[in-house]
Amino acid sequence: MKYIYSTGFALMMFALVTITACAPTSKTVKDYSIIENTSGLVLDNSQAPTLVFKRPGVPTLAAYNRFIIDPVQVNYTDPEMEELDAEQVGKMQNYFRVAIIKELSEAGYEIGTRSQDKTMRISLTISNLKAWDGGGTANVAAIAAGAVVGLPMIFAVSVGEVTVEGVFREALTNRIDAVVVDHSKGSRVLKSKPWSTWADVEGTFDKWAEGIRKAIDEAHG
Repeated sequence: MKYIYSTGFALMMFALVTITACAPTSKTVKDYSIIENTSGLVLDNSQAPTLVFKRPGVPTLAAYNRFIIDPVQVNYTDPEMEELDAEQVGKMQNYFRVAIIKELSEAGYEIGTRSQDKTMRISLTISNLKAWDGGGTANVAAIAAGAVVGLPMIFAVSVGEVTVEGVFREALTNRIDAVVVDHSKGSRVLKSKPWSTWADVEGTFDKWAEGIRKAIDEAHG
């Protein structure tokens, strides 16, 4: 049972951090205090730089065909969070939740709000959010300057960053099966919007949404 569990959740975590080469890239998580209680969970060092804590001996993702996606929370203990535009942060919270709901719904999974059999509850918290409205303008200027002197178009001044903590629970008992913490920083390679720091943050959320859906699909065979 432990081997089966590890395979299922290892697949989820692998999918979360390796969806596409152009997605924001995972970085080592530093100076981050995990919000959720990880008692009884085991750290899987093979998933570094992403932090993955797993509970041994629980069912695989194949046991779930219904999901509760909690409203995305923001950890404001990071002082830099308060300097961001509140409306934009709110949009990011909604964007993340909608992205996951869309991925799972389109794959044929049921999304609900009540705890019942075969239901997994997914709770997400974003921290260390670094993306500012002026970043896009600065990047456009840098790209234009680079073009003048013959530098490649991947040159940019700033990128968006975000840390995501995901908690995966068996909904009926509220048992925590896994806690995942991933810090992503935007990549300039093949980005559709290389001038936008907020696009980097959205790219991270898209990566998580697609990774969760892909892992569940693989578990269901």
